[in-house]
Amino acid sequence: MNFDLIFSCIIIITAVLYSIMILTITAGALKKSKREPGGYAIKKYYSLGEAAAKMPGMLKVSVILPVRNEFTVISSCLGDFALQDYPRDCFEIIVSDDFSEDYTVEKVRKWANEHPELKLTILKTEQNTGEISGKKRAIERAVAIASGDILLTADADTRHGKSWIASMAGEFRKQGVKMVLGPVSFTGEKGMFQKMQVLEFLGLMGVTAGSANLGFSLMCNGANLAYSRQAFLDAGGFSGNTVFHSGDDQFLMMKFRKHFGGSSVVFLKEKEAIALTSPCATWNDFWEQRLRWVSKSRGYRDAFVIFSGALTFGLPLLIFIGGIAGIFNPLILLLSSFLWFVKILVEYPLVWLMAGFFEKKKLLNYYFAAQVFQFFYSLTVSVAGQFSMYSWKGRRFRK
Repeated sequence: MNFDLIFSCIIIITAVLYSIMILTITAGALKKSKREPGGYAIKKYYSLGEAAAKMPGMLKVSVILPVRNEFTVISSCLGDFALQDYPRDCFEIIVSDDFSEDYTVEKVRKWANEHPELKLTILKTEQNTGEISGKKRAIERAVAIASGDILLTADADTRHGKSWIASMAGEFRKQGVKMVLGPVSFTGEKGMFQKMQVLEFLGLMGVTAGSANLGFSLMCNGANLAYSRQAFLDAGGFSGNTVFHSGDDQFLMMKFRKHFGGSSVVFLKEKEAIALTSPCATWNDFWEQRLRWVSKSRGYRDAFVIFSGALTFGLPLLIFIGGIAGIFNPLILLLSSFLWFVKILVEYPLVWLMAGFFEKKKLLNYYFAAQVFQFFYSLTVSVAGQFSMYSWKGRRFRK
């Protein structure tokens, strides 16, 4: 068998498997939750007594906010927590500092003094004390003192609606739920570069939703993630993955699915649960972010995640190789171009579905431009992420 025939067979099989995977995930994203919408539907019950009378057995929630150099955004995030319609004595806020080098901690303290009605704890780290740095460790410090049944993690640069806690906590009323994957979306996008980021992220959210609904969650986002405190401890927390600086969300999700089964991890497709953040402003920020995301993939041991990742990277790589080989055989170029077009069409329904949920359908005009952008950057970042250093919050990492 010659190269052309072997290559053609491989790329066709890969494209078929990838298409089946994406269409299956799209079907999963269409599934609706069996739980009645609206979380706890707290409305205006601010005291535990009032809430208990209306909704017995409400869960105590610990909102964990790991921070590092968040001086410019922390007040807005905390301000959203102050407006939550969850009973004040049913949730606490734990701000866990990761060796901030600005005035983040001081700003949080000032904010806490101005809002005495909220229970807010600040975990301050000090240099030269032997404390371990990193987001995982910051979360672990918060878990150690958390009093809530449910741990709800957020990033300092995210914004939330008033029913965010109620919506996320309400999902745990469903039997067997140990982890809830919250929806995350970009907001305030300007220019084609940021709009293409939004479209790509809609696809990632679609994969997160669809795979979780089918019982084999593939992705999650630590900017909006809730899990049982006891389940976190039973699963061993972040142990075994501390060598990777990134992955506080992904590794934990895979642990939960392994320990408690696929149905224990669910995606919450409710607008009240959405966390909003901003797309990267510059190419360098975007590149560093994606390097950080990809770098943790070397630690994956989950068969579902590895298989999906191999298909997601393998098909574009084969299409790219086919484009080069097409210089010598136009039929290979034609086949590769056709399969790229098929890939674009197969992914569209999933992006369209999530664009509707996040009210971003106007951005679909940039869909094909975003596909071209994603095709070339994803190949380079997937390879570079295995070897290159990346920056995050003023630090440089190899992993």
